[in-house]
Amino acid sequence: MAIDKAAYSKTKYPGIKIHKDGVRFWFDFKLNGKRYSRLYKSKSDHTKSDRIKEAYKELEKIKEEIKRTANLSVDEDSTVGDYWLKIQKLKGWKPERLSKFVYYYNKHLVHLDKLKIKNVKPAHFTDLNIKLSHLALSTQQKAYEILKPIFDLAVEDDLIIKSPIKDSHIPRRKQIEEKKIVTNALEKYKKVHKTLYQLFGSEGKVKIGEKTIKCEVNPHHLALFLFGFHGRRRTETTSLQWEDIDFDNNTYIIRAETSKVNTDMIFTLPQEIKELLEQFRDTTGNVFHVKKVYKHYPKIRLLTGIEEFSFHWMRNLAVSALSSQGASLTDLTAMLGHQDNATLKKYLSLQRDENTKRTDAIAQQILNTSDKDE
Repeated sequence: MAIDKAAYSKTKYPGIKIHKDGVRFWFDFKLNGKRYSRLYKSKSDHTKSDRIKEAYKELEKIKEEIKRTANLSVDEDSTVGDYWLKIQKLKGWKPERLSKFVYYYNKHLVHLDKLKIKNVKPAHFTDLNIKLSHLALSTQQKAYEILKPIFDLAVEDDLIIKSPIKDSHIPRRKQIEEKKIVTNALEKYKKVHKTLYQLFGSEGKVKIGEKTIKCEVNPHHLALFLFGFHGRRRTETTSLQWEDIDFDNNTYIIRAETSKVNTDMIFTLPQEIKELLEQFRDTTGNVFHVKKVYKHYPKIRLLTGIEEFSFHWMRNLAVSALSSQGASLTDLTAMLGHQDNATLKKYLSLQRDENTKRTDAIAQQILNTSDKDE
């Protein structure tokens, strides 16, 4: 649309002309030998003096943006998809983790793929969170494990000034509410251990109601689940490489790229797991080759009678059982691979039922002894 130049008059600021309505402005200026023309509309409820000051600030922003764009070493029309490809190369994720991220991106984030990085707004992530709200919080968080590095890199490349992802966009897990308190932990701890050996350490069939469960000697599967029984997360276990296991010193390492705390962690290798690993020991590559660990859950749930069983649930079971037998907060924190014991304190503080049962029993014992003494 043509500009009615006669309707604009000069202001005290070079390159800024004000319309006769006192609200609209025409920026007509030169920068680095090139002439630019922009239109701007200010807020009508401000005084004329304030509107001119607003226009000056806006012009300065425009000039800075022009300078920044001129200095770009990357394509200013780069898309989210372009940067997603860059991140995949720069991060150096292991194949298993990368394939999971690619699958997640193609399923949940592909609608952002063609958007130009510079055109992505905070509102896009508000909409994304609504779209993902039916998923588990850990699944929602994965979106930002992918997206945050993309926009951080765009900032480093000076493609954008700041990331459109705000801290409030990233779903936060309410760990106190999410922790599953395990009742009768010691009994269940023994039962799960026995069941794992029954299912993967013996031959035969077990009939429960109308269902028959086939058991087989499978040191591979047994070792896999015993890692979970001893406190490891599923992804930590399935990402283990043979070179991560030190059979001489009875230790193994969880690498930073697969741990939640982003640091290498060394753990003691339980003797029972070591003996199983020796049966199918190799030198390089993945220790475990199970694509769908959860497929075994129904059998274990039937055999144990524990409906809440899952790989991650075994971490809660271990904490509940071992703490009931006097394991220290520091030891349990180390076992789970936490950076500090704050999270664990919150978890243990919720076990009031089991704790008070023990104190009541001690109190009753004291009272009974007192009665006899009298």
